[in-house]
Amino acid sequence: MSFTAVVSGETAITARGPLKEAAERVLGRLWIDQVPVRLASEDPSLWPSAATAEAEGRPLCWPGQPGPGRAVLDRAEELRGHVRGGGPAEVVLLGGGPAARAAALIAAADGVPLTVLDGPEPGPLLRLRDDEDRLGRTVVVAAGDDPGTETLRRVLAGMLADAGLSPAEAARRIVAVAEPRAAAAKHAAEAGHPLVEAPAATAFGALSPYALVPAVLAGADVRTLLGGAAAVLPALTRPENNPGLVLGAILGGAARAGRRTVVLGGRPPGLPGIARWAAALLEEATGGRLVPVVQDGGLPLTPAGDLFLVTFGGRPHQDDATVAGPLAAQLVVWEYAAAVAAYLLEADPLAPAARPAPMTLDDGAGEPLFADGDHGRAVEAHTTVPELAGASGLTALLDGLTRGIGPDEHLELVAYLDPDESRGQGAQVRRLAALLAARCGRPVRTGWGARPAAAGNDRTGGCVYLLVTGNADRDVPVPGRHHRLGMLQLARALGDARDARAAGRPVVRLHLQNRWAGLARLLDAARGVR
Repeated sequence: MSFTAVVSGETAITARGPLKEAAERVLGRLWIDQVPVRLASEDPSLWPSAATAEAEGRPLCWPGQPGPGRAVLDRAEELRGHVRGGGPAEVVLLGGGPAARAAALIAAADGVPLTVLDGPEPGPLLRLRDDEDRLGRTVVVAAGDDPGTETLRRVLAGMLADAGLSPAEAARRIVAVAEPRAAAAKHAAEAGHPLVEAPAATAFGALSPYALVPAVLAGADVRTLLGGAAAVLPALTRPENNPGLVLGAILGGAARAGRRTVVLGGRPPGLPGIARWAAALLEEATGGRLVPVVQDGGLPLTPAGDLFLVTFGGRPHQDDATVAGPLAAQLVVWEYAAAVAAYLLEADPLAPAARPAPMTLDDGAGEPLFADGDHGRAVEAHTTVPELAGASGLTALLDGLTRGIGPDEHLELVAYLDPDESRGQGAQVRRLAALLAARCGRPVRTGWGARPAAAGNDRTGGCVYLLVTGNADRDVPVPGRHHRLGMLQLARALGDARDARAAGRPVVRLHLQNRWAGLARLLDAARGVR
């Protein structure tokens, strides 16, 4: 009992059981409301933010539209020859959100190197600074108008200058992608950086200049990608075999029926990172009304009525829903589907992203409850949750934390650490997430210093926060400022902790005096070792 829509020869969407029924219940409404045609024509009446932007004359990134990316393609290819100087380049993208993940996905699918830096973690920057050959061929893309991106731009500009490049060459190695009226465009003009103008950033940036310019500079074949994306567009306005409409109806229909958590699984060959991009897209587009969880490394999950599984590739006769197709088609279909789901869930996906919580050097939790371990290698525990205040050690604290996650809740594990799998703490944090998921039987979402903001997110309930911070052995100064990146990272974490508590969510923060030793102790505690 499943339905399947196949278009463009290769793109397939399937659903079965309750998901099939939930999708069928909302498809009629979508056609009555003329959502496919209105999306294709970028009708500003769909969402308040679109209407406001049109009145102000501000173009936005709409879902699945290759036009803005195609418009800057010649400029990006010209810059590729200019900034790379005919030789190999290492592209570093400064920025976060779905567009940055899309850029990394496009580059990875083409087998070209692209590094994304979306937070003030010192580790990746120190590795870049210490590798003179790599730094000497680095090209930086500063995407968007976020203050954190401007901080990282300052750091990279200083590193390029210290590497012996002339001022003109160092300035040319940093390409800005921003709205013409944004502060980032002004910074680029003052510093002599090349600027690529772009529409206002939204959740829908996979085919925008924010994603495609860094992908082009890295050497990805973006022209072929855009051709594949354009070939899918006619299917998104027709009543039959419309993959974006069907996928959006599955996602939005399931959430309307009470299944708010979508688990994204499968590892399609040639598309590393597609699940994490789709998760970032759905989180931002639906404003938290749909909770995406990436089943990374087979995180154990207990079947529950609020969950459903969407697999990339997958088994149509066994999985709740499956999505298959080439990268270009999936970028378009998923963005279109996220817009449809947002419409069904009455979210505004074109609204500006919520600003991060204000930075602070006090998370409001007071002194640590305890310090578990030897001096200099201990894990300090901070929380204001009354039920956890009596915990005497990490094992007892994690016992209480996992027991306190309700049948319709999930755990947000946010690590303000180095996500590199081999040289940072990525592998250890992933193991910790798996152990905690096994203990609580509920989804565990892992983030890296980019917790979904509770302020501005109108669906803050349903989660418990575990924030992990740690001392940095080495740090990076910010040129022209009196602080270092490690201090900025800790201040962001403390601000996020305050923000989540203000939204009424349970928060535990664990601070590692030594990252490696602290995580080893955390893993033991998650296994039940006292």
